Amino acid sequence: MINLDNNATTTPSRAAVEAATAALTPRYGNPSSAHSAGDAARTLLHDARCNVAELLGCEPTQLVFTGSGTEANNLALHSLTSQGLWRLVTSPLEHSSVLQHAEYLAARGLDVVKARVGTDGRVDVDDIEAALRDVDRPALSVQWVNNETGVIQPVDELVAVARRHGARVHIDAAQAIGKLDADLTRVAPDFLTFTAHKINGVRGVGALYARDPKMICPLRFGGTQEQGLHPGTENLVGIAGFGAAAWERLRDLPGAIEHMRRLRNVFERRVLEECPWAEVNGAQDARVCNTTNIRFTGIDGQALMARLDREGICCSQSSACTNQKPEPSYVLRAMGLSEPEAYESVRFSTGVLNTEDEMVEAAGMVVTVANRLRRLFA
Repeated sequence: MINLDNNATTTPSRAAVEAATAALTPRYGNPSSAHSAGDAARTLLHDARCNVAELLGCEPTQLVFTGSGTEANNLALHSLTSQGLWRLVTSPLEHSSVLQHAEYLAARGLDVVKARVGTDGRVDVDDIEAALRDVDRPALSVQWVNNETGVIQPVDELVAVARRHGARVHIDAAQAIGKLDADLTRVAPDFLTFTAHKINGVRGVGALYARDPKMICPLRFGGTQEQGLHPGTENLVGIAGFGAAAWERLRDLPGAIEHMRRLRNVFERRVLEECPWAEVNGAQDARVCNTTNIRFTGIDGQALMARLDREGICCSQSSACTNQKPEPSYVLRAMGLSEPEAYESVRFSTGVLNTEDEMVEAAGMVVTVANRLRRLFA
């Protein structure tokens, strides 16, 4: 199998698997227990938190581990709105965990504004500023990198705009951490969320960064874990894998970025050269290193994806959280694509464990299947 759906989940690295396995055996204690097994577990938890914090460029005390990126997003938005928020500004491109939480809040009276986006997949900064202007206690929630197109949002500019109007800021960085230089000392959001399984960690653990942890408002109660901000026994297995994956990525972040970009470009170039009727959705000059979303004009993208799956090539039409729904990508529709155009589009995303030989093989198969389907649908 060739995994070209790394934006949905990456294959756990050997180091992450070994760290997770070690947490299941000799160190299988409860980090909250006051005995030697608990001490060993607390040490493992502390070391993993330090590794993740170092990748992010923050203090370990600014991190709270959660059960997923979705849970981290919900905790961030809950914390924002628990502080007397009057307006939440976001975009129609966000992950479903943000959009559905925003709908929940809107149904309960919060003013929620979705800013306009361009055909390049970038948010309209002026529209966001207009939505934040002259509002008491506003907040902004925006993705750093879109999970479907890989388009990078101008977060530095967006945070600066938000600060001008006294707005709190949440950045969903699930597709950014480990794929670009995420300098939090420069960006300085109030909250930032990400997850382990996008950087070759183990599924089942996410993280919330808080510039000031006192701003976090717990969603649940009943323990002192995670500074009492997210109580419940920690998923030490997943956190150990998260820490190992973060340390691996930190050791050679520029190399990992260049590797994923080179593989993406090898794949994309071959497909576009041999399918000149296909085109990339979204901005190509403001795109994360590993993602290409290609519209195959005149082809049912679902049929293409199914045939590639039979050949052992994994790809997708939207995020893993929404692609079971029989409807076109809401992200592509928000960018101005018609329903048929959105259905013609397929996302391919590389990872650090992919090889150039896989890219050549996968591109050749995509070209073969796409041209066959084009003749069929014609």
